[in-house]
Amino acid sequence: MKRTLYIGDVHGCADELSAIIDQFGFVRGSDTIYQTGDIINKGPDMMRAMRIVEELGILTVRGNHEEHLIRMMETPKSNWTEKQKKRFKALSLDEWVYIRDTVKNWPLWRDTPHALLVHAGLEPGKTRLEDMSPEVLLSIRYWNDKPWFEQVKWNKRVIFGHWAKMGFVNIPGFIGLDSGCVYGKALTAWCPEEDKFYSVPALREYTPVKDKAKESEAAPCKVLGDNSPDSVPPKTFDEIKERIASGDIACKEETPEESNIRKASPSISAEWAGY
Repeated sequence: MKRTLYIGDVHGCADELSAIIDQFGFVRGSDTIYQTGDIINKGPDMMRAMRIVEELGILTVRGNHEEHLIRMMETPKSNWTEKQKKRFKALSLDEWVYIRDTVKNWPLWRDTPHALLVHAGLEPGKTRLEDMSPEVLLSIRYWNDKPWFEQVKWNKRVIFGHWAKMGFVNIPGFIGLDSGCVYGKALTAWCPEEDKFYSVPALREYTPVKDKAKESEAAPCKVLGDNSPDSVPPKTFDEIKERIASGDIACKEETPEESNIRKASPSISAEWAGY
């Protein structure tokens, strides 16, 4: 029997990725593996994780970490944040170029036989994937203060990752597979033919859960309209979201769609603004 496996966010946890594939008993040439994106960053061995993806022909989607890398490498180094500079030191330039050139070909979604695969989720109120904002597909969690999947109806099951804090989700119509492996929890996968979930515990905590409130205190604001000398920088991530939602921090020339996203999910706007 040909089988399918959907694997959650890896974040460089190559040992656990290899282990869950072995636990599944992957048969090359017969079985198919999909993955929710965010192969890179935070974890111990993103290059080996990338090689596993390439060697086994794993069909992944682009995560927000892959998208941030693509955009960062299109930006002059003089405009990189300290966070970006620190992260870039993890690998050589040649390795980053290899990753960039690989992940830029990964799609934002895959309409697979068993499910729609996307990194973060779908944009409530829209029925066509082509009409949804890439930033929403890559970063959504809450929408108008409720989980996005409580506000979406789709014509097939949706499989997503991205939301490690929420963790494993298994409700009618939706499966969330980011169970926080890189934070010392577990890597999770699902086989539809067996209707079985696979799980491999993390070997250790590779990176701590970050306190965005503390991180935000010195974060540079990248949004036009909040860079004047008179602007008082927000001190916590909640304050950032409040100011974005209210419009105190917003682009001077904002499209109606950008305005809607900013109000419905300010954390999306905050992420792509550089916070």
